[in-house]
Amino acid sequence: MGLIEDKALVEAALFVAGRPLSVKELSRALGIKSLDYLEKLIELIAAEYAERKSAIEVVRVLGDKYVMQVKQEYSQRVIHLMPKPDLRTGELKTLALIAYLQPIEQSKIIKLRGSQAYEHIKHLLQMGLIYAEPYERTKLLGTTPKFAELYGFPENDPLLIKEAFKKVVHAEYADLIEKLEKTEKDKNQAE
Repeated sequence: MGLIEDKALVEAALFVAGRPLSVKELSRALGIKSLDYLEKLIELIAAEYAERKSAIEVVRVLGDKYVMQVKQEYSQRVIHLMPKPDLRTGELKTLALIAYLQPIEQSKIIKLRGSQAYEHIKHLLQMGLIYAEPYERTKLLGTTPKFAELYGFPENDPLLIKEAFKKVVHAEYADLIEKLEKTEKDKNQAE
């Protein structure tokens, strides 16, 4: 294939993937062996979108991956049109709390959300949106790079994610979070 066809193929791959792709992943999927050539193609595509002042951009995220996405200034106006992941309302609320409070002990999420949160956490783990690692007699929960990709964060940075979820979580759980923070403060003072 020639340059125009290769560029069109890379553009098509970035578009249909709907998630960040590494150059190696693109190379394997498209059969283009030269990683340098692939990076140049991506740069050309990104430059074309930027030149015509498109609402779409191709950007490098999560270190070595590229994604085709809606620019930030347009995303909030069209976010309601995006397809949603297969999560029920309760699971979304549990995910929002984990994202906001991360890293957070599973036992604290259960106190805030009730015992049904065990099932929510199990489903979120299966989807790869959160991680769980052993911590004392419970688990420590937080978001994953897949979560960051799905919800449009440039990286899985807990501070950035917490800030984005602050309004949502405080509107829904202000009283519970206040209790949780007070319990933590009392616990730390007792030690």
